[in-house]
Amino acid sequence: MLHKTKKIVQKTMEKKYILAGLLLNFLSTTQADVVTSIRPLGFIAVAITNGVTEVQILLPDGASPHDYILKPSDLEKIKTADLFIWVGSNLETFLEKPLAQLPTEKLITLAEHRAIKARLLKSSEDSTAVNNKNSHGHHHEHHSHGEYNMHIWLSPDIARIAANIIHHRLVALYPKYKKQLDVNLRKFDEKFTQTDQNIAKMLQSVGDKRYFVFHDAYGYFEKRYHLASLGYFTINPIIQPGAQRLYQIRTMLAQKKAVCVFAEPQFRPAVIKAVIKDTDVYMGTLDPLGSCIGLSKDSYVEFLTALSNQFKSCLDKN
Repeated sequence: MLHKTKKIVQKTMEKKYILAGLLLNFLSTTQADVVTSIRPLGFIAVAITNGVTEVQILLPDGASPHDYILKPSDLEKIKTADLFIWVGSNLETFLEKPLAQLPTEKLITLAEHRAIKARLLKSSEDSTAVNNKNSHGHHHEHHSHGEYNMHIWLSPDIARIAANIIHHRLVALYPKYKKQLDVNLRKFDEKFTQTDQNIAKMLQSVGDKRYFVFHDAYGYFEKRYHLASLGYFTINPIIQPGAQRLYQIRTMLAQKKAVCVFAEPQFRPAVIKAVIKDTDVYMGTLDPLGSCIGLSKDSYVEFLTALSNQFKSCLDKN
């Protein structure tokens, strides 16, 4: 009898532990002090919050801000966050409605900040856009994607400004941690400066190699490191490039004007494979969201380094 009672008590305790574990797991996936819309913003934020508070990323691995659909658990994360950081409605249109409910002190819209706004590239300024001005398909896509290039995390300069904006807001939210936040920002700046110099040296040898990218995301990065893009397949990755655009690219590849064409892991590369078929052009992969990079205080510099290596590894082949 005593043995039976012990077994019942043991099973009851086991159930309690399982329930407690499930509850903790639920809370950890729905609550965070700082939440960012996309992974690269999380890389910047976690460098500043290190040792102070937690950062979570709203979009799961492999998802794209161009076509994401919010889940109820996402809405809960937004609601419970002390601070939510996003680029803006021109990129993450799916967030416009839910974020309209948040008080301004709980929200950072990076693209609307005047220091960043002044550095946004218009399509006409983007080094890849000039090749598409005469395309009717491009004109249509341009309006569907907004006037500016919103892939601002691919600008090292803007990322540095974003780190300062996040730091400033976190000091206001957590004043007793100001000293730690100051140290984190200083370390971020130091690592960023060194990484920026390393990348500039690394990419110098491929600065004259021509290539095409899958979509219009890399203008900031290309401008910073003097890369020679010939253009992109589409301005918006959820819109397939038109036949005229594909013909233009295919013609340029046949004329040996490019050594590499870059796909992206978030989208199927079938159209790129078809265009480069029977040419000497290599296919590389650029990951503009840093899908394979873990969240740590050094994530952003690791992301920039990884992207640089992705460019160089393909461009170096020819």
